[in-house]
Amino acid sequence: MKRLRIINEMKKETSQNNWCYLSGRINVLECNLLTQNFFERLLSGNDLTEVLSILNNTTLKTYFTHVKHLYEFEALLDDYYYNRLYEIRSLSPDSIICDFFLIKNDIINLKNFIKAAIQGRSIKKFLRGSINNDSWSDLWQGKAVSVPEVFKESISFLKKIIPQYSQNQTSSYLLMQRKEFKKDSLPFIIDLICDGAYLRYSEYFYNEIQVEIIKQYLQIYKLVKALGVIRRATALSLDTKLLDQYFLEGFDQNHVFRKLAMNTTWTSGEALHEAFVGAYCNTPLRDHHFIQMLSLNLFPKISFQYEVVTDNYLLDIIRPVKYIPFGPERVFGYLCGFTTEVFNLKLVLGGKVQRIENKLLRERLRKTYV
Repeated sequence: MKRLRIINEMKKETSQNNWCYLSGRINVLECNLLTQNFFERLLSGNDLTEVLSILNNTTLKTYFTHVKHLYEFEALLDDYYYNRLYEIRSLSPDSIICDFFLIKNDIINLKNFIKAAIQGRSIKKFLRGSINNDSWSDLWQGKAVSVPEVFKESISFLKKIIPQYSQNQTSSYLLMQRKEFKKDSLPFIIDLICDGAYLRYSEYFYNEIQVEIIKQYLQIYKLVKALGVIRRATALSLDTKLLDQYFLEGFDQNHVFRKLAMNTTWTSGEALHEAFVGAYCNTPLRDHHFIQMLSLNLFPKISFQYEVVTDNYLLDIIRPVKYIPFGPERVFGYLCGFTTEVFNLKLVLGGKVQRIENKLLRERLRKTYV
């Protein structure tokens, strides 16, 4: 027993030393994060040449060396994001911190891949992430491939509800003729299936990560994403049966998501508070300010405001970890900030290329981590 205790203590010390080393690297990377003032300067750029000049004063200068690269901003920023993410993952004592961010993007890739496969289209744009194009194709064709169970669940579920599906070819025309697969509803059904599987899989991250502030973040993250799905379905006047059949599949009958889906006409915070009682005891999810913020932005209409408000709230939750010297929370916080930074960059650069008004871009910007 004494020897086992010594071994466990040595492992713990080694892990702490590794987190300490990585946190030192994170400290350097945090100094390179872009500020709110930077994005104001970027918005003020009068033309693409000026935008490029502003970018050249950052670590992005190696990615954007010519004005023509601004037209390739999405692919270049994906490279920028994943190169940083994989660097941190390679240094991390536990890959689960980085995997949380990888799988968020892979779910988006999965949705796009399934939609393209069902409609008989090929995806020209390179899908970036922890799963390569060959693995996507193998997964869709039912071949053995090592991927998170969430992906297999989504594709298996989809195949069950499409009897006409063939491994080699699918007639999109026949699919659209089926009552439950009208042209307008099929993309939403795919989204509902993938989002439901993803939020169930997010329980894995919640259970595996034993850091309280990260668990708190994940708890709120799951809730606001689920509410976002319900909000979108309601605002688009989708049949509520679709939510129950596709999104809520796999959640037990007493799950809080089911309570929230049953009441989609909230006019105040009371219904939200009622749903949270008992499900989220002793957490900010029962805080009246947070509930009021959600209820004010949920169902007036489909708008970007709900995503902006909830993303900012989540970043505010994790921001205090900047003052923790080392550990997984310091790394997680940086990755939250870095992910937000890349989102803002895509928003502004895309807006500049498409000549969108600065006012529309500014009100969609998220808070920065610094």
